[in-house]
Amino acid sequence: MLEKRVETISDDRWKKIIEDFQKLHENEERIERQLELEEAQKAKEEAKKALQEANKLKQEANKQVEEANKQTELETKRADVAEKQIQDMILRLSSTMDVKAMAILLNMSVDEIKKYI
Repeated sequence: MLEKRVETISDDRWKKIIEDFQKLHENEERIERQLELEEAQKAKEEAKKALQEANKLKQEANKQVEEANKQTELETKRADVAEKQIQDMILRLSSTMDVKAMAILLNMSVDEIKKYI
């Protein structure tokens, strides 16, 4: 009977050791999954920050493009006004001068003068 009790205790201890080992193994796996999850969350946050930074840079670039477009539009309007003033001046001068004289006076070619007349 004593021998059977020793075997029972021994079996119970082995079962306990096996259960403890299984729990330990499960805990290690859970910890490993938790670490992987934390790493994935960190990577997600870094990607989110990089995306936000890229969006900021994109917005800044869009603002610069918009400003350049406005500047180009303004310069185009100024050029159109200057072109109109040249045309008006040439038309006024054409009533009193010939094309060659205007070309010399305005430092332009005869062909340039003719395109305004």
